[in-house]
Amino acid sequence: MLVMILVLIVTGSPRTLAAKENMSLSAGMAVNKAQSLMAEEKPDQALGVLTRYSEKQAGNVHFYIDFLTGFCHTELGQTGLAAAAFQQAVEKQPDLTEAWLNLARCRYEQGQMVEAARAFEKGYDTSEENQPVHLFYASACHFQAGRPDSALTVFEQLMAAHPDAVTLEWKQTLVNILFALEKFRKALPWLEELAAETQGDTRRQWQEMLLYQYLSLEMKKKALAYARYLTRTHPEDPGWWKALAHVHLTDNRFEKALAAMLSYSYLTPLTREEMRLVADLYLSCNIPLSAARQYEAWLEQHGDTLSQKQVLESIKTISRAWLSAGNQDQALAWAKKGLAKTSDKELLHIKAYVLAHQEHLPVKQ
Repeated sequence: MLVMILVLIVTGSPRTLAAKENMSLSAGMAVNKAQSLMAEEKPDQALGVLTRYSEKQAGNVHFYIDFLTGFCHTELGQTGLAAAAFQQAVEKQPDLTEAWLNLARCRYEQGQMVEAARAFEKGYDTSEENQPVHLFYASACHFQAGRPDSALTVFEQLMAAHPDAVTLEWKQTLVNILFALEKFRKALPWLEELAAETQGDTRRQWQEMLLYQYLSLEMKKKALAYARYLTRTHPEDPGWWKALAHVHLTDNRFEKALAAMLSYSYLTPLTREEMRLVADLYLSCNIPLSAARQYEAWLEQHGDTLSQKQVLESIKTISRAWLSAGNQDQALAWAKKGLAKTSDKELLHIKAYVLAHQEHLPVKQ
């Protein structure tokens, strides 16, 4: 979520430069020596200079000494010590933006998200530039800390103060925050924008999420229109045809759901559940011949994975479908298959019906 940028300012802003002018001579000498060593990429030696000076002063040093000490610890990968030094700096100089931002980064690396968020907020508030990215970092840290309410509050502050600075990537975080708060309807405009504007593989994820939200919020007309749009713009994508079928099924439009599932089947092999759904849809649409054949194919491919009860129920369904299709011979053949496994009242009834009907047929000459 966060691409953290370490804010390390050695020469300093006008505020920190002015602070250096107010230092004692000995403090200024220690700072100059430390900065020279850091320029030579010798942070360990620079830290030694600052540490010895602080020890001589019994820790009662200028805030800029603490700031540079934090800088050195950071360069040496000593995040905890760096955080402590930056904390001392802001306690002495609460408007020191650079220290707040460095402290925020340290807290983030330590996994202290609430503290990181607050430090980013302070870094924003004390800055002369008021960089919107720092509010975004604060919001994201609140969210990672499991505080979506605080995250939303800060994000709304960001949008109010810097509406043009909010990037598409930042809006992804906003949607996640709103989802965490179950503010699904409020998230819709941002979700629609992400689904339309995001590029690459993640775009499809936002499209799926948007379609799901339309359905879960019972916005049936929008769901149908969007599913149709997705199949028109990406007819080669089987997933959108299956999604369209699902939308139709939510409103019992079986014929249209069947058409969508058939388009889906032309693009990808059907799973066991999908084959059964197509067979059921054929039956619901009063196309018993196709239903019977689909059920037969389904049973042939997946019969080994079914229980005896499921196999028997499938045989009865196939027999009924053939009977509805007017093919009594096939209906009888499947009834006999089932009766060979067990005595079933419905299959016995189908067998008796077919045999009785055939007895009354005229004899062929």
